[in-house]
Amino acid sequence: MSNMILNNKELKILSEFASDYNSRKYGRAISSKLKMNQKTTSNILKSLEKQHIIKFKQEGKNKYYFLNKLNQTTKEMIKLVEINKRILILEKYKNLSYLFSEIGKRTRGIAIIFGSYANFTKNENSDLDILVIGIISNISDLEKIYSIKINLVKSSKNKFKSKDLFLKEVINNHILIKGVEEFIELIW
Repeated sequence: MSNMILNNKELKILSEFASDYNSRKYGRAISSKLKMNQKTTSNILKSLEKQHIIKFKQEGKNKYYFLNKLNQTTKEMIKLVEINKRILILEKYKNLSYLFSEIGKRTRGIAIIFGSYANFTKNENSDLDILVIGIISNISDLEKIYSIKINLVKSSKNKFKSKDLFLKEVINNHILIKGVEEFIELIW
């Protein structure tokens, strides 16, 4: 069982697995993508493995790491990663924190930011893409208050479990405004 709170580098590495909970990642690819020292990446992966958060499969000389989905602690760590992603978007777009909060309050279910805001590539012409799995009340007043176009997509849990390409894209690039635990359970 883990006796630590994740540090920044551990969060970054686990975030690589949060884009797809079923993914397998090669250690060198993680260090390259994160521009992190390979030895540091290797040490963190070994530490996460010792805590049974991740496992690996050896293929030739390569180790491919993946989440240990049988360990309840892994799910708790992924919750921390998802919450950290929400904190990052709140820090990046401070002027929209109230907007995100209001969208969460008006949603019964899961509210997910995807698209350019989720991958931090938005520009002045970007709209805010929100996927709601559940019910959301009217948000047109928020568009006026914040002078932002909100592209609202509604779905259900049943559709979300399908092999829809759009939903796969959302799973791979998302920030949860509301419903972290529900979302993790949905795609676990």
